[in-house]
This record gives sequence, C-alpha cells and structure tokens, in this order.
Amino acid sequence: MPQQFIYEEEFKIRASEIGADKKATLAAICSLLQEVAGNHALQLEFDITDLQQQKMTWVLHRLNIQIHRFPDWRETITIKTWPSGGDGLRAHRDFLLLDESGHTVGKSLSYWLILDMDKRRPIRIPKDILQNVPRDTEHVLPVTDPAFEEIGNSEHSNSFEVRKTDLDLNEHVNNVRYIEWALSSMPEDKKLSKIDIKFIAEAVLGDNIIAEYTSTPKERFQIKRRSDEAVLALAHAT
Repeated sequence: MPQQFIYEEEFKIRASEIGADKKATLAAICSLLQEVAGNHALQLEFDITDLQQQKMTWVLHRLNIQIHRFPDWRETITIKTWPSGGDGLRAHRDFLLLDESGHTVGKSLSYWLILDMDKRRPIRIPKDILQNVPRDTEHVLPVTDPAFEEIGNSEHSNSFEVRKTDLDLNEHVNNVRYIEWALSSMPEDKKLSKIDIKFIAEAVLGDNIIAEYTSTPKERFQIKRRSDEAVLALAHAT
C-alpha cells in the first residue's frame, strides 16, 4: 500500500467511551472508525460535505469488525485506515487499531456506498473518486459476500423510538446507533468482540424500532421498523 494513501490518528479513550469494565465499548470503537474515515476522505478531497453539494452522500453499507483486546480507559490507541478498492457500487476501506506498543488490538473492513440524496438510492461511484484511490490493495480481513439471515423467532429483544440525537448529517439514524441497538438486545452477561453488520435501509425521526437477538444456530441480530416490519439491518457474530 503506498504510504500516501494511509492515514492515521491517535485517540485517548475517554470516560464516555467505556463500559462498567472500564474498557472501550464496541460501539465507541466503531464511532472512532467513522471519525477517522471521514477525516481521511476530507484529506483525499471526497469528503461527505463535498458530495452533499452535488446531492450525493456516503453511507456505510457493511462493517466487519474484530476486536482482539478492548482498550482501557485513558489508553492511547492509533487507528490506521486506507481506501482499498471495491467495485463500481461499493468502496472498501480498511482499519487497523494499534496500542502504544504497536500491537494490533483490532481490525475492520468496511463497505461504503454513495447515495443519491433525492432518490435515496445507491448510485455508481463517480470516476473521479475511483481514479484517485488505489485498486486491489491488501485487506486486514478478506472481502466476502456472506448470507445475512433474518430472524424468525428471537430470544431477546428491545424496542426504541428514534430521537433527534440518533440522527447524523444524512438526516437518518447513524450506523453506530444501529450497532448499539443490536448489542442491547443481547443477554446482559454476554459481550461481543466480533460482528459483521449489513445496513439495509434507513431509519428516520419518529420510527419505532425493534432490535432482536438469537443465539441459534449462531449469534445473529436484526433491526426492524415496527410500523411495516421492514428489516433495516442484519448482523452476526464472526
């Protein structure tokens, strides 16, 4: 990978980013990944605010993340990221999380789409973006296309109403909130360190949401809108 395409930032884990065990939560780490991705896109001159001026925007389509060790409160970590190819519709971005000794504590592969803001539908990635990022680069996790199965009968579930504080600059629920909802549907004695989540549809202000969990045949999650039972996101432990 050419060094000019690798971006990195340091973060000190804050009290607002930890759980009762004094370690960073999975959702907090995902939020940091989102921050780093946005900052790098700005540097590469295809920032979300630039796209929005053309009635387009970035949306996260899928996130596969594996945490080997959850960072401690006040620990400093470095997140490295780089664009890593894709196809005409999806752009890949990799992340590597390192501790102060340079040891890998986590890694993630993300899949992004560009959305037409008027039609609210994915469109092909503009050529000027594709031409300015490397193709066929190495990945920290393999590029896959697994089946994401819907849940028929859940073992645990929670419900939520979408609030203003759940929305992001695309005026829909931020992807990190979906992850928080999914994890909240797990039994309290469980903690997940690896998840692969696919974002299928938008949730907006006022929507009533159901987050569901099952452990059979493997740990799976489902986010639905109550009014029409539309599936908004599916995930499974990896």
